[in-house]
Amino acid sequence: MTTHRPAVRLTLPPDLMARVAALARKDGCQADTVVAAAVAATLFRYDRVEERRLITGGTPSAVRVTDAVRFTDLVAQAHSASPAPTASAAPSTPSAPDAVQVVLHTPPGAEEATAEITAPEGQWTPAALESLLRHALAEPATRVGSLRLLSAEQAAARIAATDAGAAAAPAPHPLHRPFEEQAARHPDRVALLTGDDTVTYGELDARAERFADRLTALGAGPERPVALHLRRSTELVVALLAVLKCGAPFVPLDDRMPPERIRTVLSSARAQLLVSAPGTRAVDGLDVPCVTERPDTDTTDTAERAVARASVHPHNAAFIYFTSGSTGVPKGVVTDHTCAAIRVDWTAQYYGLGPGTVTLHKTPLIFDVAVIEILAPLSAGGAVRLAEPHGEGDVAHLVDLLTRGEVTFVHFVPSMLKVFLDEAGDAKFPGVRWVQTSGEALPTRLLDGVRQRFGDAEIHSAYGQSETCELAVWAGRRPHLDTGVPPHAAHVPVGRQVGLYRPYVLDEALQPVPDGVPGEICVAGVGGLARGYHHQPALTAERFVPHPYALAPGERLYRTGDLGAHAPDGQILFLGRADTQTKIRGARVEPAEVEAVLAEGPGVRDCAVLVRPDEQGDATLVGYVVGTDVDIEELARWAAKRLTSHLLPQVYVRMPALPSTASGKLDRTALPAPTAKDRAARGEGEQPRSHLEAELCRLWSRVLTLPDVGPTDNFFSLGGNSLKVAQVMVRISALFGIRVPVAAFFEDPTVRGLAALIERTLGELVGSMSEQEAAERIEALNARGSGG
Repeated sequence: MTTHRPAVRLTLPPDLMARVAALARKDGCQADTVVAAAVAATLFRYDRVEERRLITGGTPSAVRVTDAVRFTDLVAQAHSASPAPTASAAPSTPSAPDAVQVVLHTPPGAEEATAEITAPEGQWTPAALESLLRHALAEPATRVGSLRLLSAEQAAARIAATDAGAAAAPAPHPLHRPFEEQAARHPDRVALLTGDDTVTYGELDARAERFADRLTALGAGPERPVALHLRRSTELVVALLAVLKCGAPFVPLDDRMPPERIRTVLSSARAQLLVSAPGTRAVDGLDVPCVTERPDTDTTDTAERAVARASVHPHNAAFIYFTSGSTGVPKGVVTDHTCAAIRVDWTAQYYGLGPGTVTLHKTPLIFDVAVIEILAPLSAGGAVRLAEPHGEGDVAHLVDLLTRGEVTFVHFVPSMLKVFLDEAGDAKFPGVRWVQTSGEALPTRLLDGVRQRFGDAEIHSAYGQSETCELAVWAGRRPHLDTGVPPHAAHVPVGRQVGLYRPYVLDEALQPVPDGVPGEICVAGVGGLARGYHHQPALTAERFVPHPYALAPGERLYRTGDLGAHAPDGQILFLGRADTQTKIRGARVEPAEVEAVLAEGPGVRDCAVLVRPDEQGDATLVGYVVGTDVDIEELARWAAKRLTSHLLPQVYVRMPALPSTASGKLDRTALPAPTAKDRAARGEGEQPRSHLEAELCRLWSRVLTLPDVGPTDNFFSLGGNSLKVAQVMVRISALFGIRVPVAAFFEDPTVRGLAALIERTLGELVGSMSEQEAAERIEALNARGSGG
């Protein structure tokens, strides 16, 4: 039950009391009612409790407070609300949770008054109440969410402190220039480690130069996007550098994107060229010219070299990353060379990614962390170890890379870090100096696992967006990994500002708020913000707004949509989202985009998408569909052709109609949790043909938390993702004593395809054994396949 702090006395000087009395007369109520409304508004801003019980003049009443309620309407509520139930007509203290009692004391003949306030305990302060009351009395029509909780002097001091904590903006330069300088000074230094091979800075730069000439001859240049559809490889790094060298922005694609999604991104980006490589899955019906790098060609054709490349300016676009969009289609974040270089250079300097360091590149290029993994070390003379294609989901492969002792810097999305720590056995990785996470809040329960596996490595939780850089970092430094973590906190804080960035926590009127008050995290940094959204000026104007506290003319402020609060120690705490956007495995997900796709599905009359935790506690999407003719399996297959795996619902719930609020809007809180029957609606296919297929069906059922899985069901259409792929592969290794290449699994992600892959791998293994070893392995396999 909520407890109440001792009565607080707030002195109302003559000018303030006069305004309270004036508003009370205007609204036909008592002065203590006006003060009580201000207390209710102040408490709401701190604790977000909407339903509040007020006691004024001994009479209880109930009010409802939201950000959108205007203060004058809140006063009217307090005055006209029906009395709330109470055990006593005139209680001396509030007896109900969240109740507020206000008693005004005005000495005879005095112009000032004292408000005696009894209210729930919390972080709210009388100073915040007085500031809000003054603003509310000056502008009674102001919405509660826009009422100032800091005085003008306090607000200015908070802004000044944030501004003072930012570093000066560095001189702008093209993103790839530091790499070129490293290649010129140290051409024989190792740049890339791939399998058992190495590529030097000189070799890498020469190949990128030749390919840049080819791309230029084919029309690539500044502001003419070039799409990259390559698997993780030397060719990918060469192509990325080449596109940057010819001044074009690159647009990343991925094999796991369905063809329809690839076509949508290419069209939205208005890509001029598509770079692919042998082995990359072809997409039919593309109107974009395709080109492949030729690593075995020592010289570029004379005609291609004759085309002069345009100069690359820092204001040119460097890349366009497409993220989930609330309008139903992905939106492209355009980042110029200045902003991109700030991010890359800061990372290299912060972690010291110079000679003698090795950064593991395992993030797929469609996530912008990959740019950091590749270019931050290459800009500072460090080396990059390339994981195998799709190797980011292969725990055994990652364990092998990290136990070698060469990797010093590694990045994880927290959800993948959890799987990795759970499935890595007894392996330890003492060579790693820095473990960085981003994309999701870092659960504190993972800190002990990191300490056990990575020894003295520092773990850093970085906070940022595609529209910015890492603008705040929580650093758990050795020997303790709990620096700055509040007691019993589920997640580490967002952290402290870093680099040139100035993060603020602001209310809906873009005013700073006191410690502990939730607000929107907004970000500024001269040169450090993305340009905006590709060919979406309205959306750009909505999220990138004029900076009310600008340090430079025309400076913009990026509104992240994330909710946060200042902690007393200066760190920022993450409190969730102001909208329905979420992160799944570090990828931005707009449920509205998924809803827009499902709404066009066969037989669907209405739909909604909600994020819910699955049985393992991981965030997953649930699709709610209305339509008598909807076939769930058909709808799932239809969606899988249009959405990447992290946007696919794991389970669908049939409903006769979607619930709505009294105002007719969708009531997401009333959407039911999926039942066992809903989950059983997935995976109803043909029966397994062999003991191996039956064993794999049971394995998939456990991992995907589905009652039944058919041998021809697509793993990703059933709600599978990279984390669950990792879990499947670890269990296959334990069952059969083999490592199945994850990249091969993606070619045919079905039980039948995986069974064939296991049989081939076992066949190759058995072929290299003696007859006795082979017989023992086959006998063990048969025992497992029959349930032994």
